[in-house]
Amino acid sequence: MKTKNVIWGLVLVLIGTLFILKNMDVIYFSWHSIWKLWPVVLVLIGIAILPIKNGIKIILTIVALIIATVILIMSPNFQGRSDNWSFRSDKGNKELVEPAQTDQQISEAFDTSITSTALNFDAAAGNFRIVQTTDELFEFYREGNVGRYIYSIKDLGDRREISIELEEGRLRNIELRNKVTMKLNPNPLWDLKIDVGAASLDLDLSSFRINKLNINGGASSINIKIGKLQEESRIKIDSGASSIKIEVPEAFACEVKTSTVLSSKDLKGFYRVSDEPMCRKTFPAARRTS
Repeated sequence: MKTKNVIWGLVLVLIGTLFILKNMDVIYFSWHSIWKLWPVVLVLIGIAILPIKNGIKIILTIVALIIATVILIMSPNFQGRSDNWSFRSDKGNKELVEPAQTDQQISEAFDTSITSTALNFDAAAGNFRIVQTTDELFEFYREGNVGRYIYSIKDLGDRREISIELEEGRLRNIELRNKVTMKLNPNPLWDLKIDVGAASLDLDLSSFRINKLNINGGASSINIKIGKLQEESRIKIDSGASSIKIEVPEAFACEVKTSTVLSSKDLKGFYRVSDEPMCRKTFPAARRTS
């Protein structure tokens, strides 16, 4: 039997056992804790190529896996049960408390003198949707347990600047639940800036006049739909490992500039306009190049 098969077999057995225990709520650990253990892979590769007896390699592998498991158990993101949640605020009371469900509803009245609005949303992680219109300037609904969102608004004459962010705090040993649904007024011209972590974004903006949309995200799933109400909309997305889908009206011209690493791009109907990572689709005389 090959030693390397035994080594990687032991790794798979350990990982599978940990995930079974996690799924049965016997233990809890976060993906962040697992990622911190990536150097163990280098240790195991080093053991596999050492010029020593196979029996010693197996013993060293077992010792390395035991040490990695102990480190994981001692991690602050590891608990004996997954329902042992806590929230530590950086302000005021420093005691750990169990985070309660903190559903929220925020809204701001619409003034007919408003012609443009900027929305800056520091979203954190979770699921976020903009799908409907409202007679208010905006409506914000949240279900979750990651603290509360706070907002401020600046009156700049015929323009409003809205800021929404999670109040300062530090989450520990918590299974995050954060679902946000927003409604916007269709009358103003909107500038949207959204900062997210590991998130799912579903933005149906077809009923709104979008001037700028700027998304800064981590590992995200992003779905955007743009409508016909604005002659030109500028969209900028900076993200990590993400799935990005953007729908634009078929009769509109569209230009895409990309800067990606280890990513695939499906740009059917577009053609490359230069050696730069830029593609363009024009109507009605669209053309393609290989």
